[in-house]
Amino acid sequence: MQQTRLTSGTCWDEAARRLSAVKIGTLVGRTYRPPARTNLRALAVTAAFSILAAAAGLIWFANNECTQLVVWSSNEKFGLVQAIASDYNDTAPTVNRRCVRVTVVQMASGDGELALVRNWDAEPSRPDVWWPAAKTWVLLLRQHRMEQNLPEIVPASTQSLINSPLVIAMPQQMADTLTRSAKPSWAEISRLAQDPQGWALYGKSWGRFRLGKTNPMISTSGLHALIGTYNAAAGKLDPLTLDDIRRRDVRDFVQSVESSVVHYGESVGTFLKNLWNADAAGNAPGYVSAIAVEEKQVFDYNRGNPGSLYCDSGCYKLAPKEKLVALYLKEGTLIADHPYVVLTWADLARQQAALDFQTYLGSDAIQDRFLNEGFRDQYLRPGLALQKPYFDPSQPATIVRPPDQSVLAEVQKSWSGLRKHANVLIEIDVARSMGQVVPDEGATKLDLAKRAASDALALLEDGDQVGLWTFSITPERDRYREVMPISLLGPNRVELARRINGLGVEDGRRQLFATILAGVNHVRERLATDRINAVVVLSDGIDEGTRPTASDLESTLRGQPDDARVRVFTVAYSSASSDPLRRIAEASPGAFYDATDPPRAPIKKVLRDVLSNF
Repeated sequence: MQQTRLTSGTCWDEAARRLSAVKIGTLVGRTYRPPARTNLRALAVTAAFSILAAAAGLIWFANNECTQLVVWSSNEKFGLVQAIASDYNDTAPTVNRRCVRVTVVQMASGDGELALVRNWDAEPSRPDVWWPAAKTWVLLLRQHRMEQNLPEIVPASTQSLINSPLVIAMPQQMADTLTRSAKPSWAEISRLAQDPQGWALYGKSWGRFRLGKTNPMISTSGLHALIGTYNAAAGKLDPLTLDDIRRRDVRDFVQSVESSVVHYGESVGTFLKNLWNADAAGNAPGYVSAIAVEEKQVFDYNRGNPGSLYCDSGCYKLAPKEKLVALYLKEGTLIADHPYVVLTWADLARQQAALDFQTYLGSDAIQDRFLNEGFRDQYLRPGLALQKPYFDPSQPATIVRPPDQSVLAEVQKSWSGLRKHANVLIEIDVARSMGQVVPDEGATKLDLAKRAASDALALLEDGDQVGLWTFSITPERDRYREVMPISLLGPNRVELARRINGLGVEDGRRQLFATILAGVNHVRERLATDRINAVVVLSDGIDEGTRPTASDLESTLRGQPDDARVRVFTVAYSSASSDPLRRIAEASPGAFYDATDPPRAPIKKVLRDVLSNF
């Protein structure tokens, strides 16, 4: 699980500061005025007492450890919360005479919910505060823990400190075209998705309507978009019921929206980075027509920050040539309300520290920092960052409320049967370097990859089509070996897992680029326009062939027709393969995943994230 942490340190600096204050207050700041004749004995006694008191203070602070508060923060606000926590720590906060240190851990909302369902107890990052992007994850946590007969760990009520509505973000020329003809709505998206003419309905040559939407098992925007389409299909603003989500016409509508998805993903950042690259190449409409995303992330993209990083302007890219417009759908939208959840397993000292940090976060100065970064405040009021023409401060006019926890769990579960299916080829590097033992794991890179791939198959549905190749040239064969042809997963799941487990290291040259190109061509020959067509590549090293070159491959991938594109999703297992695999993924465009640091990004989680695109 990816974890990025603040340096928490100890309280020695604080103790020294207070010792200095004790000395000054005792020896200088007294109101007592001695008589003209100096009483040397009294002065000596006073000085000795002062030194003893100061020493006692230092000993107390040194031996009374700080209260360490661990906060899990969702991705889109992590960097900002990390910076705010650092400033909070610099104020040397104390609660009940104990110093407090806040540590912030980056944790995607869906990952956090999953970990907390497992009764997370890994030290030192077990959270005292969970700060997901939306209340919907809190509802799911309650339901999933109840289903497993686990005790409640969420308090009865939580406070929302910041907000960000779900919007449909479109490149400006597409948004202008759509809004001239119709009011933005899920109904219009469904109509566009189902019509093979796509944008030709509006006299434009942008091809089929293509939606970017994240995986609702992991991502808030994906989950909220799924709920929103259900509500739109049922024609209601009130929370959904089980009867609503079981209606055939409702499910058909939701499936029609899903049919327009280019691919899924664990993070909106994947779509925004690919869109930024397409915009830089002058072809923003060629990648995606719309993205279901939080309003705050539209703000980030428009200022050249597609990854929603928090830093000075030096980490930003150039602002896109064509900015995104946030559209607020007429059926209403859900709000990412970012509830601050003090978990009930935190002891009293940590609960009090959590409330003190919460008060700090709600202060006017800190709320202004959130507003300046594109969030709305705790009352849903926008700041100056969210203004026309890219945003509408008067929106959203209609807010959709999430269903109760049991219905919400059913909505999320239903997605697997409604989502767009995959047509995917997995290519695994079996060159000699994959036989290296991973420190602290007691297994080779290939062994870990095989276990992860077998586990990851559970994330795919029986209706997905999956194939498997390996690559490392030996004298007996050319470029790659077909371990399993692309076929329906359902009847072949057990056999595919068996063949994955039977893979072994081979002593040959790694034809990375040739294998990727062959795989892309292979999938294109079997292109399924109603599926996500893709190649997944896991490699540990550099290409050892001669043709094609990296630039040849990238050029071919970029030149694919927009409506017949095979996307490449790459996993780097070593730093040597990181740069070429990143460029290949961006050229397709798919997504790049870094598995070069197993403690930070275990291959099991990395492959889970890769397959979340399907």
